[in-house]
Amino acid sequence: MEIVTATLTGIALIKKSVDFIKENINTVQDISGIAKQIDGFFLGADQMNKGQGKGLSIMEQFGSVENSANDYINMKLLEEKRTELKNIINLRFGPTAWDEIIAERANRINEVKEKKRKQRVQARKQRDEIIEILKWFSYALIGIGVIMGLLVMGVKAFADTYKFKPKDYTRQQKIQQGKIVLPTMTTCRLKKQKVYKDKMACIYQGANKTFELEFADIRVGCPKQYKCVLNPNGSEPSIDKVMESLRSIAK
Repeated sequence: MEIVTATLTGIALIKKSVDFIKENINTVQDISGIAKQIDGFFLGADQMNKGQGKGLSIMEQFGSVENSANDYINMKLLEEKRTELKNIINLRFGPTAWDEIIAERANRINEVKEKKRKQRVQARKQRDEIIEILKWFSYALIGIGVIMGLLVMGVKAFADTYKFKPKDYTRQQKIQQGKIVLPTMTTCRLKKQKVYKDKMACIYQGANKTFELEFADIRVGCPKQYKCVLNPNGSEPSIDKVMESLRSIAK
C-alpha cells in the first residue's frame, strides 16, 4: 500500500491523499487502513489555510490578481476534495463515518490544546513556586544575617562587660608591690617661731637639713614637733622675709 510522502504539501498533498483513498477504499478492512491518508488530507488543508499569502508583502497579498486567483482556485479544489472524500468514506463505512472522523479529530485537537494549556499552567506554577522559594530563601538569608549581627554585637557587649580587669589591690598591697612609693619621713622639731597678727609662723628642722615652714593659730601655738617629709640639704626659711611677704600681700 502506497504511503503519502512527507515532501508533498498543500493542495498537492490533498490530491495525493484523496487519490490514494479512492483507489484503496474498497480493499481496506476499516478506516485505520487509510488513516494516514486522511491525516494527510487534513494536514494539507491546514497548510493551505495557514499559507494563503504567506511570504508576500501587503501590496502583493491584496494587489496580486494572480495570487488571489490561485488561492481561490486552490480553496475551491480543497472543498471539492473534501466533499469527494466525505462521500466515498460515508459510502464505504456508513453515512455518519465522516462526521465521526471530524468529531474525533476535533476531540484530539482539543485534547492536545488542553494538554498544552495544562503544561503552560504547570510551568507557570513551577516558575511561581521557584520564585516564591527564592524569595523566602532571600528572607532567610537576611534573617540569618540580622541574627548573626545581633549575636556578634551581644558577644562583643558581653566581652566588654566581663573582660578581664586587673585586681584592685589595697593601698598597703600597692606599697608592698612598689606601685606606691612612700616618702621618707623624719621628725621635724620647732626651731623658730614668730607672731604675725593672729598667726604663728613656725620653722621646723629635721634630719639632713630638712626645713619646713608652717603657720598655726596664735591661740594654739606651734607644735613642738611633727613628722615631715625628708628633704635633705634644704635652706632655712627666713621668717622676716616671709613676714614681709605676708604684709605686702595684706596691703
